[in-house]
Amino acid sequence: MNRKLRVLKLWLLKLRFMLLRFWTPGIRRKTLRIGAVILGVCIIGGSSFSFIQNRPAFLLADGQQLALVAGKSQVNKALEMAREELTAELGAVILGTSSELSWRSKGKSTVQPLKDEELVSILKERLAWVTNTWAIQIDEEPVLSLASEGEAQEVLESLQTFYFPQDSTQLKIEKSEFQEEVKIVLVQGLTQQLKTKNEAIEILTKGREKKAEHLVKKGESLWTIARDHDLTVAELREMNSSLKGTYLQPGDLLSLKKMEPLVTVVSTATFTVEEKVPYKIVYESDASLWHGQERVKEAGTNGVRKVTYRITLANDLELGRQIVAKKTLRESKPQVVRQGAKMIVASRGGGGNGALSWPARGKITCAYGTKRGKGIHTGIDIDGNRGDPVFAAGKGTVISAGWKGSYGNCVDIDHGQGLSTRYAHLNEIDVSAGQNVSAQSVVGKVGSTGHSTGSHLHFEVRVNGQYTNPLRYLD
Repeated sequence: MNRKLRVLKLWLLKLRFMLLRFWTPGIRRKTLRIGAVILGVCIIGGSSFSFIQNRPAFLLADGQQLALVAGKSQVNKALEMAREELTAELGAVILGTSSELSWRSKGKSTVQPLKDEELVSILKERLAWVTNTWAIQIDEEPVLSLASEGEAQEVLESLQTFYFPQDSTQLKIEKSEFQEEVKIVLVQGLTQQLKTKNEAIEILTKGREKKAEHLVKKGESLWTIARDHDLTVAELREMNSSLKGTYLQPGDLLSLKKMEPLVTVVSTATFTVEEKVPYKIVYESDASLWHGQERVKEAGTNGVRKVTYRITLANDLELGRQIVAKKTLRESKPQVVRQGAKMIVASRGGGGNGALSWPARGKITCAYGTKRGKGIHTGIDIDGNRGDPVFAAGKGTVISAGWKGSYGNCVDIDHGQGLSTRYAHLNEIDVSAGQNVSAQSVVGKVGSTGHSTGSHLHFEVRVNGQYTNPLRYLD
C-alpha cells in the first residue's frame, strides 16, 4: 500500500480518538459511521487506482480487446516505444493515437500478461496512429498520402516521364504538365493510409473504376464492342451477367466498367532513333519466263536513316508526331525483279472445246478417272515446281479461298452457267472469296499442301456440281 494511503489511515485514527474523548455517545456513534464510510471509500478508491496502475488487466482499443497487460504503467511505456519505432520506420513524426483505450478486469483468467516487446508490436499494428502526411491533391480532392513532401514530389516527377518509351535513351522532355490542378498539401492522417512511392504511381496511373453504358447499334457484336473498349468478350460478359447467347439486338444496353487514370499528363518531347529505309522493287519484263513467274535479278538492300521526332502524349495516347530532323546514314539499293511475259496459248491436243485455258504448265501426271483406292481421281494432276504460278482457267468470281481438308490450300472459281473450277494443294493463295478474276490471272502458287505426295496442281472442273473430265473444256 502506498505512502499516501498510510498517512490517510493514520489521520483518521487520530480523528476517531478525539471524537471518542470529547463527543456525546449519540454523536459519537453517528460520527463513527460517517468516518467508516469515508475510510472505506478511500481504501476502495486507492485500491482501484493501484489495480489499474500495477495489476494485470485486459487492454481494449475502440472496444476491441487487444491483450492482457501487466498494468497501465506498462501500456504507457509501450505506447511511447511504439511511437518512437514507427517514427523511425516511416520517416514521419507520429503525433499519437486516435484509438480510445479502456480497461477490463482480468477476472479469473489464467492468461499471462504480454512481455513489453510483444505489447509494442501489437500496439504498432492494431492502433490508429496519427501523423502529419503529405497528400497529393487533384482538383481540390486529396487522393493519397505519403510520408514526406520529398516522396510526394518524386511521384509527380516520375509521372512526367512514365508514359514515354523506356528505350529512348536520347529522350528530351520539352514540356510536361498535368491537365488537372495537382497540389501537394500537408494534412493529418493515419499511418495506415500512407503509400510508398511505387504504390502511389500505380494508383495514379491505373486510376479508379468508372461505370458507363453502351447502346448497341446495328451490325455490332460482343467481339467488336469488347475490342472498341479494350476488353475481352469474357470481361464484357462478366459485366453483363444477364446476357444469353452471343447475339445482340440494336437498342440493347450494355454495362461497361473502365479504369481511368486519376491524372492526365500532357507531355511534349523529342527523341532520336535509327530507322530502316525499305528498298524499292523495280520490275523488268522477261519473255523467257512464264506469265506469273518472277526471278530476282539483283537483291535489294535496306537503307538506314537517323530521325528526330517530336511527339505529344496525353498519358499513353499519342496525340501527334512530327519529324524535326532526318539524316541518311546509308542509301537503300532497289531490288530488280524479272517478271515473266510468256503466256500459255498452245493447245495440248486434248480435244476440248476451249472454254477454259490451262491453269499451269507441265505435264499431266495423273489423269481424270484414275482409280485411287476405293475411289476415282476427280480431276487431273499437273506437274509443277513449288512456287510456279497457277492461273485462272477463265474469268469468273472466287467462291472460296482457303484451307479445305485433304485438298490443302484451295481456290474455287464460278465461271457462270453452272461451270466451276478448283485449284488444290497450293503453296500460297493470291485471291480472296468474292473477288472477280480474269482468265490467266494468277490465283496462287503450286505447292504440296493437304493430302499430297509432291508439288503439283490438282485441277477439277464441275458442271452443275458434278465432276467432269477437265480435258473436255481445256483447249
